[in-house]
Amino acid sequence: MSLSGVDSVPNLRDQVHVLGFPVGGDEVSITAGVVSRVEVQSYSHSHSRALAVTVDAAVNSGNSGGPVVDCATGNLIGIAFQGYAGSSVENQGHMVPTPLLNRFLKGVQRGNPGLPSLGVHLQLLQSPVLRSKLLMDDSKHTGVLVARVEYNSSAYGILQPGDVILKIGSESIQNDGTCTLYNRRLAFMASVQKQFVGDQLTVQILRDGKEMDVQLLLKPPSLLVPRGQYDVQPQFVMLGGLLFTKLSLEFLQSWGDVKDAPTHLITEYYSSPVEERRRDVIVLSQLLRDEVNIGYGYESIGLEVVTEVNGQDFMNMVEFIDLLDKAVMESEFVELKVGQDKRVPITIVLKSDELVEADLRIRSRYFIPSNRSNHFKKAEWVLEESS
Repeated sequence: MSLSGVDSVPNLRDQVHVLGFPVGGDEVSITAGVVSRVEVQSYSHSHSRALAVTVDAAVNSGNSGGPVVDCATGNLIGIAFQGYAGSSVENQGHMVPTPLLNRFLKGVQRGNPGLPSLGVHLQLLQSPVLRSKLLMDDSKHTGVLVARVEYNSSAYGILQPGDVILKIGSESIQNDGTCTLYNRRLAFMASVQKQFVGDQLTVQILRDGKEMDVQLLLKPPSLLVPRGQYDVQPQFVMLGGLLFTKLSLEFLQSWGDVKDAPTHLITEYYSSPVEERRRDVIVLSQLLRDEVNIGYGYESIGLEVVTEVNGQDFMNMVEFIDLLDKAVMESEFVELKVGQDKRVPITIVLKSDELVEADLRIRSRYFIPSNRSNHFKKAEWVLEESS
C-alpha cells in the first residue's frame, strides 16, 4: 500500500474505506464513507489541536491505528484514530492525514517528532475599530493580535502583547486566524505544525504600525498543567495528614469528565500560564483525619491550590517539598497559604514538633508505605516503623 501525496489532503466527498478490527473479530472489517470535513481539531490522546480529517465511515473501538484508503487509487490517505464514543453524534470518525504522518516519520528521524508551538494567546481581528486602533491598513494588512506570550516559549522575548502577526513563513494570516494551506482555509496553527521543533521560523508582525520580520526558534508547547500522560505515576507528598498532588489532566478526569471537576481547577487547566516562578499547580487533594490536623475540614480546605509555605512561594513540586521539609526541621510551625484565589487565601498552620510522630502514626493507620511518591528523596525527619 502506497502513501498518498505527502503534502496534500483529500478533497471533500472523496470516497474512503476504513480498515480495522472494531470490537474484536478475526476478520478485517471494512467500512465505507466520504470525507466530510478537513480542519484543525482536538486529538483525544494528546489533548492538543492539530490537522485532522473527518469521515462519515464508521470508526469504532478497534479501528484506531487502522489505515484509511482512497477508494479511487487504493493509496493510504490517513490513519483512523478517534470517533465519538457514547455520543449522540453519528457517522463521524477522524483520521490523521498523510502530511502529519509524513511529518511524524521525519520527526522520528530527527529525534523529536513532537509538534511545535508559538506559545502565544491570540485574539481575532474581525473588528474594524480594533484594527484601526492597531494602525492596520485594511488595504494590505490582515492578521491576529498577540494577547499574551507564554514564559520560555518560542515567542518569549521576541513577540509582545499588542503585536499583530501578519505572516507565518510565506503564509498570510487572515483576520479570522486562518491561512491558505493545502488549497483550503485552515487555522494557521496547521502551518506552524508543518515545521519541526528546533527550526527557525520567520514571522512578519506589525508593531506600532511598522512591519518587521522576526525569527523564532520553535519549541514544544509549554503547559502549566500536564495532559495526555501515559504510564506516568502521579506525584504526591503528605504532611500531617494533608495530601498534596500536582494538578494534571488525569487528576481532573477522576471526576469522570473534566467539565465536572471544580471550576477553579478547570480554570488552572485551560487558562493559567506558565510563569518564571510557577511551573506546577499543587493541590490539597485529601485530608486524612488525625489529632495533628484538628480544626481543619476537607469541606473547607480540600482541593484548594497551595501558594506559599512559611511565607515563601515555590516554582514546582520539588521546591514545594523542600520548603515543607525545611519548615518541619527548622521552624516552630508549618504555615501554608491555600485558596482558589490568591486574593482570599486560607491559612493552615501545623506544629512542627508534632509532625514527625504524626507522620508515622498516620502512615500506620492508613497503610501508606511512604509519605511521598518515589519521584522525591526521603526526608531526613521521617521515622520508619519498627518491625
